[in-house]
Amino acid sequence: MPHSYESQYPDDVTVDSAIVKFLQDFYAVSDRPDALEEYLDLFEKDATFILASKTSKGHDEIRPMRLNMWEHVKSREHTVHKVFPFGSSSREFMLYGTVKFSFKNDQRGQVDWAARAVLSNGNGAWRMSFYQVYLDTGAPKR
Repeated sequence: MPHSYESQYPDDVTVDSAIVKFLQDFYAVSDRPDALEEYLDLFEKDATFILASKTSKGHDEIRPMRLNMWEHVKSREHTVHKVFPFGSSSREFMLYGTVKFSFKNDQRGQVDWAARAVLSNGNGAWRMSFYQVYLDTGAPKR
């Protein structure tokens, strides 16, 4: 059975269905090690991406960060439990989820994470302009 990237949203806040789909696609692409260019295309060219304590600005810095994220990882599977929009027409979101890892040394791990995402819509396509992930980098042992 394929993994679902559906999330819960507050009942009293309306979120554009294109944003819901973008977030589902973002995590589906994030879980594919072969999707480097597709992943980069989900970010604005000048986006800021902060993963734990490492900051990358723009595609030229996000590219090596993405490659490094897969250095010891064979597979990963994000589950986004909840998405918290700042308001009905907001482009800013907090997210909560878990990610399961399978490492190249055959060990497995899972860690909770939270993220802050700011989206933009240029040329009719949603992209991350700012994305910060909060997680315990020591939790999944390699």
